[in-house]
Amino acid sequence: MDNERDKELDERLKQLVIKAQQHPPMTPLRQQALVQLVQAILQSGRLCRPYRGQFEGVYEDIYNEARQDMLLYICQKIDDYDPEKSPVMRWVNFLFEKRFFREAIPKFMDKNIIRRTLDDLENIIQPEEEVSTSEIVKQCIEEDREDVFKNEYIENNPPANFQYLAKKRLAGSTWQEISEELGIKVPTLSSFYQRCLKKFTAKLREYCQNHES
Repeated sequence: MDNERDKELDERLKQLVIKAQQHPPMTPLRQQALVQLVQAILQSGRLCRPYRGQFEGVYEDIYNEARQDMLLYICQKIDDYDPEKSPVMRWVNFLFEKRFFREAIPKFMDKNIIRRTLDDLENIIQPEEEVSTSEIVKQCIEEDREDVFKNEYIENNPPANFQYLAKKRLAGSTWQEISEELGIKVPTLSSFYQRCLKKFTAKLREYCQNHES
């Protein structure tokens, strides 16, 4: 039964590819076919999840970024694909795993460390006391006695400041959720956040040490 459904899906996706290829770029009919193709791919339940279990804390951000880039590529390069050579989902998953997921990883990683987060600061300092370091860091960011965290924001966008982003991340929000809320692309938010963490590491460490003493 599942095999039969897979064959039906493969045939449907193939016909949508052929339909898109039959019309010139940027025409309404091609755009319509591409929208249907993308929707069918996303709803198929057959899009792979590469490197599952790795990149804890940022996997979904990497996955969403890679998926978005891959779907854009498919729409732009649909004429380069020959649907007679292999099933559409095999082509899609090959691109996703071998190219786009791998290309998305550096957008959410430091050069040598997988994403510097506030938890990293806890591992660096690690005092033995009743209040955990993560709670102390959170307190420091919320108090922001010198308004430095609030005044560090993405260019021309004060609401997208480090204090706000840090509080959202500590509360468990994903980059995708924050991106939709602020209308700013995930890579822009993540890169800014990482720069801020590097910039304020010394200040946060000092706050923790003062709290300890």
